[in-house]
Amino acid sequence: MASAKHLSLAAVLDELHSYFKTNQASCYLVATSGGKDSMLLCELLRKLALPFAVLHVNYGLRGTESEAEQAFVEAYCLQYNLRLHVKRVQLAAALQQNHQNLQAEARRIRYAFFSVMQQQQPGSVICTAHHAEDQIETFWLQLARGAGMKGLAAMAHGQKGLLRPLLHLRRDTLNEVALELGLQWREDSSNAALKYRRNRWRHVLIPFLKNELPQLEQSILLIQKQFALEMQTQEALLRTALAGLQKNRSIYLSELTQLSSYQFIELFKLFGIPTHIIRRLPDLFAAESGKFIAWQAAKGAAKSYVVKQKDKLIFLNAEASDWMFALEDLPSQAASEVPHPDFLIDRQKIKGALFFRQVEAGDRMPVRGMKGTKKVLQILKEAGIPAPLRKLQYVLCDEQQLIAVPNLQLSANIEAGAHTAHLARLHFSKKP
Repeated sequence: MASAKHLSLAAVLDELHSYFKTNQASCYLVATSGGKDSMLLCELLRKLALPFAVLHVNYGLRGTESEAEQAFVEAYCLQYNLRLHVKRVQLAAALQQNHQNLQAEARRIRYAFFSVMQQQQPGSVICTAHHAEDQIETFWLQLARGAGMKGLAAMAHGQKGLLRPLLHLRRDTLNEVALELGLQWREDSSNAALKYRRNRWRHVLIPFLKNELPQLEQSILLIQKQFALEMQTQEALLRTALAGLQKNRSIYLSELTQLSSYQFIELFKLFGIPTHIIRRLPDLFAAESGKFIAWQAAKGAAKSYVVKQKDKLIFLNAEASDWMFALEDLPSQAASEVPHPDFLIDRQKIKGALFFRQVEAGDRMPVRGMKGTKKVLQILKEAGIPAPLRKLQYVLCDEQQLIAVPNLQLSANIEAGAHTAHLARLHFSKKP
């Protein structure tokens, strides 16, 4: 947060010039309500001659006042030839139907709109007018909600696709700059309504705490800074774990034990696992192989499964898996270089063309190390595939025999041996 000394318009513009030079974009999409802070941000970008467009959401909550705010923003954009994108929604009516929290639903609508606008303009970023006092207010609001480290950490000046150029500036500084510019804006009457939690903190509780404990604000800023640094470290580890989970659709239990509680929950939230299932995942850690948890994302949707498979969890969907295969001829000396889970085969033992089909109840195949044959359904069971999914799996066949269960089992009939003359590598992958 900026120091207590107030900055002039020239000094603020100089700081912002450096900020935007570091955070360049093809277009800055400024979230604009018509209030002082967002209108000031628009004016500062205009003074800097930066390419920007205005985003405005009309929630229809305050009747003629909401319409007047939209008209004010429209007039400003018309005056300075700025592009304007407006999202209109009847929020009160929507809340009566789904009984959501007003401010939470408004935020969801707002950022969904921002995301759409950003996707339509490649290279653009969203700009919001959050300032220094917003950091303190957000801390207390999150603390009152029982938030963890992520919620209590300081907002970042910039993150992927989102900038907060004014975050380091105090409200007093912004007021003086607005006065120096002769800025015009609309006052939102709801900003004074104490029925909203943020307003109670802004107008009553924070001023009281600041008066009683003048040093408390600096302590909060220090906590936020430390939490933000810790979150940066945790987010880096989380991204690595998420990339592996998305690629393999599985994760080793040993990897999960290295994650913090925050990372564990966020990992599976980002992977699309419902919260009530995430809470049950630790139950599988000590379970036998093959134990699973099933759920449906929505009524009528296909079931999803998380399965304990030896020392890892695997994630499956109740859909037939589309596989591809590749055969690569190898020189004899390359036999030891075939990576898991690929198979080393005797190419001469394949009869005719290879093709995939779904598992059938009577499918059996010879397996190295045992006499006779083994049921394919048993192979799938031992691999931890839940019973409802086993008959949805595919096998690879030639014109005379079953060749392999992709990435699980190769028929002993075609395995390469010590005297194989024509070695080949059989590789499976799922269609994208």
